[in-house]
Amino acid sequence: MMDVFVTKYLSDEDTETQRVCGTCGKLKDVSAFYKDGKDSNGKTRYRRDCRECYKKTRIAERKYKKHD
Repeated sequence: MMDVFVTKYLSDEDTETQRVCGTCGKLKDVSAFYKDGKDSNGKTRYRRDCRECYKKTRIAERKYKKHD
């Protein structure tokens, strides 16, 4: 079984400058998130998981795939 973050946080605390990470649940500045394109109004979207959690998840996925 893969030891990857499975808890997903949803929040209404997201603002223009801060958002809650969907993986760790911490409120962080938007600079802590990777950009994820733009919405239909041209506003920048950000990934739901912060850079730190994204990296941890990617490393765990790579290790898991090597063992298959």
